[in-house]
Amino acid sequence: MKPRNIISWLFISYICAGLFNSQSLSAQEGARPPAIEARPAVQLTPNQLKAVTGVFQSPRNPEMYIQFTTTNENAILGKLLWNNNQIRFTPESELDFFNKDANEGSPLRLSFKKDSTGAVALFTMGNNDQWKLIKDYKPVVKVEMNHTPAQLKAYEGVYQIQNGQPRFVQFYEKDNKMIMKQHWDGSEIAFVPETEFSFFSKELALFSIVFSKDPDGNFTKAVVNKRDNWTKLAPIHPTTEQLKIYEGKYQSTDDEDNLLQLIARDNKLVVKQLWDKKEIVLTPKTDVYYYSDEQSYSLLFQKDKEGALTQVRVLGIDLFKKVKE
Repeated sequence: MKPRNIISWLFISYICAGLFNSQSLSAQEGARPPAIEARPAVQLTPNQLKAVTGVFQSPRNPEMYIQFTTTNENAILGKLLWNNNQIRFTPESELDFFNKDANEGSPLRLSFKKDSTGAVALFTMGNNDQWKLIKDYKPVVKVEMNHTPAQLKAYEGVYQIQNGQPRFVQFYEKDNKMIMKQHWDGSEIAFVPETEFSFFSKELALFSIVFSKDPDGNFTKAVVNKRDNWTKLAPIHPTTEQLKIYEGKYQSTDDEDNLLQLIARDNKLVVKQLWDKKEIVLTPKTDVYYYSDEQSYSLLFQKDKEGALTQVRVLGIDLFKKVKE
């Protein structure tokens, strides 16, 4: 990604593809419709530009606001109030605006709508959500509650997303903060508690987590960004003997010369890359999911209809099939 496109990409990903969901954004890019050229820009008066300014609220998340202001160059600026990123829009008509550089392949458009009095009341963009004008906007202020590292330990563990995808995150306490580590890329985000159940990120204001307890009073579920549901995995402790069912050689489906050898050792699973002899020690998280915290390296086994291990997905991307002895 080119540096000049970072702000534009952030704007599109937040508005058009949902909160912090780069995977969904990539999927949408893969099925992007043919490019539609922008109409020539028109010249608006200062009063016409001023008519579409103000603060607008997301229909999906009441903490998401965009502020539009005028410029001296026949344009308006859209500013994301949760991170101050902004993008410039040029008028196509009195109520329609575009940015030809933000969305690669097709201009990014937004359209304002008026109410019965003739005043602008909302705008739509990308996914056609209606962002409504807020006349009494007040910034969202979150305050970190008093807490100790020991209190944060109760949330620790590995969680799996509940949408059918093999996605895992790990929560752990560090420096009196709750760290969320994404297993698929190793990236980490720090959170602090606002209440016993809700956490927020000081760096990413809209990134939130709400935990919930089971009937026994243990934190076992988390909702991230008010949308994604995650369930805590119960720790497992297989013996070396039990892990021997995974042993053997696995061959890359993309390159036959790439081979892995899996070895059960000291109640853990060792991955040996036969092309460079490097070994990586993985800890069992479930009966089919293994992970190295030190190297952010994951294995996810897949079984056939009879329950036999036939292949493994490495780092969530590369597929290796088990070599028959």
